[in-house]
Amino acid sequence: MLSSTDIPRPIKFGPLCLLLLLLLPGCGYRLAADSPSVIGDGTRTLKVKGVDFPTLHPWLPYSIRSRLRDEIGARRLARWVDSGSADYEIQINVLYFRSNEYIRTEQDTTAMYNTSMAIQAIVYDGSTNKEIWRSKTISYSEFEEYADEKIASADILTQIIRELADDMRKTF
Repeated sequence: MLSSTDIPRPIKFGPLCLLLLLLLPGCGYRLAADSPSVIGDGTRTLKVKGVDFPTLHPWLPYSIRSRLRDEIGARRLARWVDSGSADYEIQINVLYFRSNEYIRTEQDTTAMYNTSMAIQAIVYDGSTNKEIWRSKTISYSEFEEYADEKIASADILTQIIRELADDMRKTF
């Protein structure tokens, strides 16, 4: 039988963890959600300058604007304005959008879509029109079953806009 002296006591990490949490911000470490973006601390205004899209999908620029507005607002990167003057303007250039339908039968209401897209974003100063930041090329593709092309592209748009917002936080 084990006696109470044979049972090892657990190491108390609470005070050590608390000490580390207090010291890390002093070393320059912080949560990504708390760090400023390329357009500041979230108090500045932002609007879409334009969506350059050289294809025949009229619904895509609207979807890009809508998702971008929602993501910028959810992350509090900036205050969104739809018109008028803004501290910053963002231009979205769609480099390509491809959606190919495969395997649809008369009895089936869905199809397999191979959808891919790439964008690049440029942020301009709203008063001087000077470029202040340019994203890397952000691309994503997916092969899934959907009812139509617009629905097939929804997940891709969401992923691309999320990655763009992530890149806007990376100020190093």
